Amino acid sequence: MKETGLPSVITIAPMAENIMRDGVSIIDTCKELEQLGGDVVGMNCFRGPNTMMPYLKEIRKALKCHVAALPISFRTTKENPTFFNLPDKNGCQCHTPHKTPFPTALDPMQCNRYEIKKFAKEAFELGINYLGVCCGANPMLIREVAEAVGLTVPASKYKENMANHFMYGSNKRIPQHQKDYQDKA
Repeated sequence: MKETGLPSVITIAPMAENIMRDGVSIIDTCKELEQLGGDVVGMNCFRGPNTMMPYLKEIRKALKCHVAALPISFRTTKENPTFFNLPDKNGCQCHTPHKTPFPTALDPMQCNRYEIKKFAKEAFELGINYLGVCCGANPMLIREVAEAVGLTVPASKYKENMANHFMYGSNKRIPQHQKDYQDKA
């Protein structure tokens, strides 16, 4: 990679064992990748914001190079740190071709825009400056990442304006009887 003269961006995607397949820890693997010349080193895929962030904090402390963070947009947990074995807690009552929601029935575990924005803001404040979203990403989530770090992008013009919501908005055009109905909806 270094022979190309281009920056080398190397991200890892650890499985649920929380070590690499060769038995090396996530942090030590990132350190080694930096020592071997990685310009940007970090994590990508398999883990959602909640199970990637603890490692990112340690990686950021351990490395001098730029750090990458590109989580999947699904709510992984300590018990299920990757999306491969996430259970469907909503209990899908239909047939799926596989025993877990991965790979085609993950929809109920999707992070919302506010979760992705919170992750991106926290990561950026830690000094992680190569940010994105991996599997499950959509333009709205990418926009949230950009805006979380202070950017205005073309898609920013499509950001919701909750002031105009027919029932939860604050715009003076919204009739009071609509606002009063919020708790009854």
